[in-house]
Amino acid sequence: TSRSRVFTGLENPPAFTTDAPGRQITLRAEDIGSLDIGSPVYYRRLQVGQVAAYELEKDGRSVRITCFINAPYHQFLTSNSRFWHASGIDMAVDSEGVRIKTESLVSIAIGGIAFATPFDEIEPSPIAKDMVFELHRNQTRAFRNPDRLSDDYILVFNQSVRGLQPGATVDFRGIVVGEVSAIHTQFDPETHKIAIPVEIKIYPERFTSRMLGARPTSGRIGAKGKFMADLVDRGLRAQLRTGSLLTGQLYVALDFFPDAPKAKIDLAQAVPELPTRPSALEDLQQTLVGLANKLERVPLDTMAQDLSHTLKTVDTLVKRLDTEMAPTLSEGRQTLIELRKTLTEVSKTMNQATGTLANAEKALGPDSALFTELQDTAREFSRTAQSLRALADYLERNPQALIRGKGE
Repeated sequence: TSRSRVFTGLENPPAFTTDAPGRQITLRAEDIGSLDIGSPVYYRRLQVGQVAAYELEKDGRSVRITCFINAPYHQFLTSNSRFWHASGIDMAVDSEGVRIKTESLVSIAIGGIAFATPFDEIEPSPIAKDMVFELHRNQTRAFRNPDRLSDDYILVFNQSVRGLQPGATVDFRGIVVGEVSAIHTQFDPETHKIAIPVEIKIYPERFTSRMLGARPTSGRIGAKGKFMADLVDRGLRAQLRTGSLLTGQLYVALDFFPDAPKAKIDLAQAVPELPTRPSALEDLQQTLVGLANKLERVPLDTMAQDLSHTLKTVDTLVKRLDTEMAPTLSEGRQTLIELRKTLTEVSKTMNQATGTLANAEKALGPDSALFTELQDTAREFSRTAQSLRALADYLERNPQALIRGKGE
């Protein structure tokens, strides 16, 4: 073989050597983040590969990343494998407290990628040669159940949307069922008003249970038809709510409001509009504004004048009563003094009568001398009456005794 002194250089260094055992894979991400050539790839916190190359897609909407997974770890790659950024520290706050996750100190410094394969999923298939994996922002998004169906809707709010951002969640009573995809402003040349249409994406499969083999069909739920129309007819409305008082971030909440005015969905539109409802704070502001308007219509000046006139009349009446009632009150006071004296004398008389009655009770009591003498006198009267009765009987039988006297 002849020796060559002229060589053609590559624009970029080779991603890997051809004799290295392993597998090359391709990832697609929204941005490169802190990744660079040589950034590690982790599997169960073990470094099993590295980033070999990256380039911007031709449409400029994403970045294509080439990675190489060393043998024998490449055998854990399947079509169900999930990839996510392992750069920095992933901190989450939930009901269990603060959780901090990181793959390694190296990934904190230079960035990295982690992947996992959920082996419990059915029918994992080998990787196709041209398969491109999605590189998610974090592990939570990577393991989120894929949504096969999605419906687009428009929400129009008549209030400030400060704090609402694309990517904000759309939930139904705490269950995430979609996300905000875009926020615009729209000028109406007829009314000269500016509306704020908010585009949302709803995943209808999340309204159904995956238990017991539930499999919703796109014709019944995915199509923007009877399913959502029935919910709106029952009072389903979209409302802005505060997700964090600290950051002021907003999200879209779907909930039922039975007292909401009737509304319908125009299915003829390319993107149907869902009816909205003012937030609780907006309702409070409208109530306060209405109350202020009512108070403004109240004739406070006239009421103040009437009240002043009434107070003056009351003051005059009080002064008049004070002048006219003074003599009467003085006479009444004198009468009370005399009545008090009379009551004092009556009290003394009652005390004397009480004493007299007590003495009489003692004199006429069963153990008193007077009572004994009265009893003796009564007995004498009884004996005298008996003698007189006997004399009367004798004279009735012997009337001549009055002339001749009693016989021997």
